[in-house]
Order: sequence, then C-alpha cells, then structure tokens
Amino acid sequence: MQLTRLVYVSNHGGITENTLEHILAQSRHNNARDGLSGLLIVGEEDFLQWLEGGKTAVAQCFMRIMQDVRHRHIHVLLAGPIETRLCGQSSMQLAETSKLDGDLAARHDIAGAFDPDALSEETIEAMCRDVLSASQV
Repeated sequence: MQLTRLVYVSNHGGITENTLEHILAQSRHNNARDGLSGLLIVGEEDFLQWLEGGKTAVAQCFMRIMQDVRHRHIHVLLAGPIETRLCGQSSMQLAETSKLDGDLAARHDIAGAFDPDALSEETIEAMCRDVLSASQV
C-alpha cells in the first residue's frame, strides 16, 4: 500500500461544540474503518486537516468531505506520497487553536486569526508535528 497524505483547508464560518463533536466522532469511525489517520486543526472560522493512509482511502475520504456542507471553500494545500505517518495510528486527533499553548500558537502564527492559506509546506508540517507532540491530542 502506498501511503499518501492530503492536507486541505476549508471554511466552516463558525462551528458549535456539538457540531465539532459530531464531525470528530464520524471522522474517527470512518477513518478507523478505512485505515486512515489524521489531525484536524480548528480555528475560529477555518479547518486545516492532515489526512494520511492508503491512496484510495484518502481520495474517498476527501470526496466525502467535499460533499459535506459544513466545509466551504475547500482547497488542497499538500498532497502526495509519504514514507511514514505523521499522526501514527490515531484515526483523528483534534486541536482547537483557541486551546493551544500560547508559545506554540505564536511560533506558528496560529493564534487569533488563523490563516492556513498563508502557510508554506514546511510550516504546515512543522506546525502539525508540534501540535501533535505538545498537545498529545
């Protein structure tokens, strides 16, 4: 199986805690079933999601996301083969920018107005690694 990553951003325009819990539960169920792992970073109005797993499973998951009305203005930031998983075997981890450590948020400029579109590939990967290791989300 060729491991693939896909990182996308979308706008949710503001999300309730109940809706976020539903998205997370559904993602964890589907991803565990499909052998995917990932990280969902939630800002005040935007999502940044890192997905990884088999190429077909990642593509099918992304097709479901593109049909989900809770995601608007979806676009891919990174996609392609990877050697190892960044997120381990966790089906979906969650990090809310409002709950991140202040130093980590400042280091990656993800405090306040989170603008995932302005991030480089290196910054995205470093940010996700730091969020995963610091938060133990």
